[in-house]
Amino acid sequence: MQFTFALLNREDAQEIYTWRYSGPYAVYSLGGDEPAGEDDLAEMLDRRSPYYGVRNERGELVGFFNFGTSALVWDSGAIGVLIDKETLDLGLGLRPDLTGKGLGLAFVEAGLDFARATFAPRHFRLFVLAWNERAIRVYERAGFQRVRLSLVRNIHGEHEFLEMCRDA
Repeated sequence: MQFTFALLNREDAQEIYTWRYSGPYAVYSLGGDEPAGEDDLAEMLDRRSPYYGVRNERGELVGFFNFGTSALVWDSGAIGVLIDKETLDLGLGLRPDLTGKGLGLAFVEAGLDFARATFAPRHFRLFVLAWNERAIRVYERAGFQRVRLSLVRNIHGEHEFLEMCRDA
């Protein structure tokens, strides 16, 4: 599958907000039953720590990547891309109907290629819920290594996250 990246626009952010994951993955669903409000979309549209929509060769929105402080699982108190001038934090989401179909590795690798060309980091870092072995396997296949487990309290509650890193 061929992927293209573009800064997330309001329409795509609203669509992502409606995505609903099932079972234990429901924790990744962003919105509720109400349409996304301005506050809900603000982080996704903030260019200081940008979100990018990812489209397939047919132009369909298939996922997103976000880079910088928006990818942290805690509030850093700052907004930006390369916090320590070398490490790029990243977050990502694949459209719910495409998960579990073997697209994960190609999707992650495309995001890493895009991030290398766009931000030129020396290292990548991501955080994943510690129980999400499906995602962890994909990240390990993409060259990420397990660094540490952390218990994080944020607006979504208390969760254990696995920090994973790799060289760019």
